[in-house]
Amino acid sequence: MRMYQDRPVKLLNRLEELEITRKALADTAGVSERSVYDWLRYKKEPRLTFLQVAKVCVLLRWNIQELASAYYPPDDSSQGSADLPGDLAPN
Repeated sequence: MRMYQDRPVKLLNRLEELEITRKALADTAGVSERSVYDWLRYKKEPRLTFLQVAKVCVLLRWNIQELASAYYPPDDSSQGSADLPGDLAPN
């Protein structure tokens, strides 16, 4: 898996914009604060259930495509984003 040091910027900006703490994100996702820290530093890949992803999307006021594109840049074809149908691909 390729790591991008600049990837968390969009997600971090969203947390700041909505005044959401990392603890609130962790509580919403049902994971530890350490897990959130590791995700944001790309030390660990998030492993969430569909329900956890849905809760995170509601908290961030994003749809699933926006959340995915915040974590995987559109040019990161190694994660499959380039394979999404046109109407589902991130803008």
